[in-house]
Amino acid sequence: MNVIDYFDRARIINMASRKDRRLETEEEFARNGFRIDDEKTGFFKAITVSEGKGFPSIGVRGCFLSHLGVLEEAMRVNAKNVLVMEDDIQFSKAIAEHGRKAVESLQGMEWDVLYFGHPFDVDSNSPGWKQVDRPIHLTHFYAINARCFETLRDFLVLVKERPPGHPDGGSMHFDAALNTLIHKNKDIAAYYFTWNLGYQRPSRTDLHDLSILDRLMFLRPLMDMLRRVKAKRLRVTR
Repeated sequence: MNVIDYFDRARIINMASRKDRRLETEEEFARNGFRIDDEKTGFFKAITVSEGKGFPSIGVRGCFLSHLGVLEEAMRVNAKNVLVMEDDIQFSKAIAEHGRKAVESLQGMEWDVLYFGHPFDVDSNSPGWKQVDRPIHLTHFYAINARCFETLRDFLVLVKERPPGHPDGGSMHFDAALNTLIHKNKDIAAYYFTWNLGYQRPSRTDLHDLSILDRLMFLRPLMDMLRRVKAKRLRVTR
């Protein structure tokens, strides 16, 4: 059993305009022997918006609504759990060995939120699940269990309607909202796998203002090529 097939559903959030990211993700899955069948494992068409409505940017709001949309889709089909990825996912070179260990060790374990990708530099000599004890500012590779679906959905619906800075959590990045819920609700069992199983692939952002190099259309192909070279190098080292 691999880390993708273990889950009832797996969704990769992708904007229709980012065919480059979709293609690179398809290549990443194929490279690691993972299958995309458009049913159990498939792409989720990211939600695009024209207004920020209190969020830091229109991209941040669209990302928030897309993660919420994946959750609502899983609820509609009565999924037991859902694995969520963003379309810049790059798997660790140890994904086969340690991904199998990660899902095997979930047998009999009660969980609500799992982070397979995170920014922590931890001792990974003995890979295993560790309870989340600090904010994790990434949601490119995580899972939600059905027993937490409604709680998370209801919280996100409230957050998106609240103004920024609201004491109970106002409009914010999706990863910040998930962190806020975990921090506020001590009943939620949230864990991260100590061996980081997935990273964010170097890619042009859709959440923030672009750098001058990405804004200049004649330089964009060069920047994309340099990112592909960097991604190829990172696949060897991490």
